[in-house]
Amino acid sequence: MLKRLLIILVGLAIMMGVAALVYVGMLFLGEPSAKPGLTVFRSGPPAALPVGNYTAVQEEREYLCGDIQVIFLGNAPRELVGLDRAELEKRYPQGQGWTIQEQGRTLILHQRLEEFCPEHQNYRHLGLYEGQLAVYQGPLGHNEKLLRVEKNLPVSSLSSDLQLKLHQATEFDRQDAQIQAILRRELEFPSEQAVNALLENLDEATGEY
Repeated sequence: MLKRLLIILVGLAIMMGVAALVYVGMLFLGEPSAKPGLTVFRSGPPAALPVGNYTAVQEEREYLCGDIQVIFLGNAPRELVGLDRAELEKRYPQGQGWTIQEQGRTLILHQRLEEFCPEHQNYRHLGLYEGQLAVYQGPLGHNEKLLRVEKNLPVSSLSSDLQLKLHQATEFDRQDAQIQAILRRELEFPSEQAVNALLENLDEATGEY
């Protein structure tokens, strides 16, 4: 009886060992997307994703002001699992500002937008456009979006101090930190209403700024 029990136990051990070997073989030889417990992308041919599996995805947006907003960070969404580089580029086209990068085991989906972030889109600043006083959207140092030219306020009619600051603002990034702080305090505004209030004062008392 004891001998028969030992034979049965040995047989069970062998069966369990074979099953374990088959399972391990499936993990290492099967398709990456079929591996249990992992969120991965197929590496594909050399022109596809770089070799290696990605366990996380970060999707982010970069605005004109330089601010970056992370809109997703976590395990890859189901619809992305298994996509190669070409398929990812169709979903995140370069023509819409997307770039696809890798950082360790994280896939970075980065989009550069031609607009300001929610905080800075209401900002306004004064500057020069073709020698005339102008109002731009966004913070100082970003003259990508010209809103209007103040033709009723010739630059020559402004105080010499304000004229100097306007010229400094055209090369804002080259100014030292102290001058940048002064320019922000005097030429940068949190809203359209704020910049309009200053322009009205300048219009009423030109040269007294």
